[in-house]
Amino acid sequence: MEVHRQTCQLCGSHELRNILAREPGEPDKVFVQCHQCHELVARYVISPGGYFHAHKGFESFLRGLHRSGESMSGREMDQGLKGIEDKVEQHFEQVKAQLIKEDKLD
Repeated sequence: MEVHRQTCQLCGSHELRNILAREPGEPDKVFVQCHQCHELVARYVISPGGYFHAHKGFESFLRGLHRSGESMSGREMDQGLKGIEDKVEQHFEQVKAQLIKEDKLD
């Protein structure tokens, strides 16, 4: 796995903020702004159904499904949420471990 800490290309800061932008008929976008110099660092487009907010649980999952236009039964939704929560947490732990291994944490 390859992992990177995002860094401002202008001032070198790791202090960044994500700004979520939603427009009707458009995919959600995340603009990454440097907290130090306030410049744009990056922009990401979130795929349909790709947004998941940790610790918000079922409500966050349902909002993501609604915005993506997908349709599921209640049982499928419950299984989908449990699968996403577990996978996201496990993957995040792997990412953190890799950052530590590569000495990329502040």
